[in-house]
Amino acid sequence: MKKYFYSIFLIVVVYSFDGFFVYSQIQQLRERIYVQTDKKLYLSGEQILIKIFTVDQNLIPLDFSKVAYIELVSESNSNQQIMVELKNGIGSGIIVLPVDLPSGYYRLIAYTQFMRNEVPIVFFEKNIAVINTFQSEYNIVEKETKGYSKDIEGLEIVKEKDKRISLHTDETIYTKRTCGELILDGLPENIHTLSVSIVGNNLISYYESNESLFLKNQTKEIKDFTSKFLPEYEGHIVIGKIIDNQTEKISHQPSLESAIGFPGEEIRFFAGKNRDEGEINFFTTGISGTKEIATVVYNAGDKYRIDIQSPYVSQYSKKTMPKLNISKEEHNDLLARSVALQVYRYFYEDSPENQKISNSYFKMEPSFSYLLDEYTRFTTMREVFIEFIDGARFRKRGGKQELSVLTNKRGDFAYGTIPLVMLDGVPIKDHDDIFNYDPLKVEKIDIFMGTYSMGGYMFDGIVKLTTYSKKHEDMNLSKSSQILSYEGPQLQYNFQTPDYSKEINRESQIPDTRHTLLWKPDIKTNGNTNIIIPFNTSDLTGEFQVIVEGITTKGQFFSETTYFIVQ
Repeated sequence: MKKYFYSIFLIVVVYSFDGFFVYSQIQQLRERIYVQTDKKLYLSGEQILIKIFTVDQNLIPLDFSKVAYIELVSESNSNQQIMVELKNGIGSGIIVLPVDLPSGYYRLIAYTQFMRNEVPIVFFEKNIAVINTFQSEYNIVEKETKGYSKDIEGLEIVKEKDKRISLHTDETIYTKRTCGELILDGLPENIHTLSVSIVGNNLISYYESNESLFLKNQTKEIKDFTSKFLPEYEGHIVIGKIIDNQTEKISHQPSLESAIGFPGEEIRFFAGKNRDEGEINFFTTGISGTKEIATVVYNAGDKYRIDIQSPYVSQYSKKTMPKLNISKEEHNDLLARSVALQVYRYFYEDSPENQKISNSYFKMEPSFSYLLDEYTRFTTMREVFIEFIDGARFRKRGGKQELSVLTNKRGDFAYGTIPLVMLDGVPIKDHDDIFNYDPLKVEKIDIFMGTYSMGGYMFDGIVKLTTYSKKHEDMNLSKSSQILSYEGPQLQYNFQTPDYSKEINRESQIPDTRHTLLWKPDIKTNGNTNIIIPFNTSDLTGEFQVIVEGITTKGQFFSETTYFIVQ
């Protein structure tokens, strides 16, 4: 494998491939993160809708890291983990709570990899209450208890008292399946990001975290900085370890060449950069929404493999959470909400599993594209390539089959020696695997003629095979290759609601049991100080809470709350 290294000079960060990076103009840069959720009390099985934005140590909006990490922690152990893609320092995603998640208080903790170079006190943290109505870990008390600590100050300490925004709805009482309007007046002209949520008002007393501590902790000067964790200013950095298949120990050989691919229709191939202690970094981009990762070690036979490492902190110092007490009246309300949740999950459930991957990373058009159903179907790959594939061929070398692609080198066309071969996005090291693969499972073969540089590796052409299933089925990989489950960064989450301005939707027999009526995590005001946001009520009745939160380009936080009734 031919490998080329390029020097990358950045105004902000200079990174050398041996694993060290130095700061020039941003030696004092410190990144901070803030998380908003659609509500603060959930049922097991519900989705936590999350909005994230990053700021610097002076709370000024910052566009630096491209990935945020969120963990739901019970005392010290992480229960749920997600990555969220950040654009312009803003992102949104969802955590799907398992239906068997025990009742209790959980810590929602958020950070970037760059923030891990400091102490955990700079991580964002808030309390989330979860109630499992199918289990009885919480205490049902005889009478309603209102003695819980509700010490949240919100973001009041940084509001402009003389310039409070006006928040109200066009009506105070609505009927079911009705269109309403949320009216905001007096907004700052320089809003960086604005979020709005409308949720059923919790009639349950619960302990809330003091989110104003965020503002105090994040502006503290933290002098300790380790430089161990690389900033993800281009995209998610996948971390791996080279493992000796015989000894199961970490290998420290710097000459090993490794790569990863992401199964799917697109070409998403990234070469590894060796760091200390046998660590390999894969600097990716455009992998949001992926669910699998394929690894390969190229120049070492079957002796080595790559084990992908978790990018999460996962273990935290223990923190005792308060006990969850529910009155009998509240318990009955929760049961009714639980029934509504089951109906919603049946008819409307949406999750990150339904997301598609982000836009194409490799944008070159193939030199030749063959839809195999348009040709005579052969039963061996040898026949397929001999009969009608132009520009690529199999040849036997050293007792093994090798694919090669016709490549223009210095004006002369010749078959190259090192092509990139992929099946459904999986890098194929041993071309015998393709030679022996069933061509009747392959829908299309794309041939890319020419020389391609990808992640520091130079390839003499690309052969891309796509199966009908797009799931690389029945591939027998060598010991140097693995296909693993891997949750990449979530794409920006798009919350969907029925449109009840249309009669056909109002008359629909499908029940609408949404507890969250509206979730808009990143509203663009375009400098307007007055905006109107439409929403639709559901089949649920009762009191609903509207929460508006935002931050200006100068780092001023603001929030407002109002209520309305559905009957």
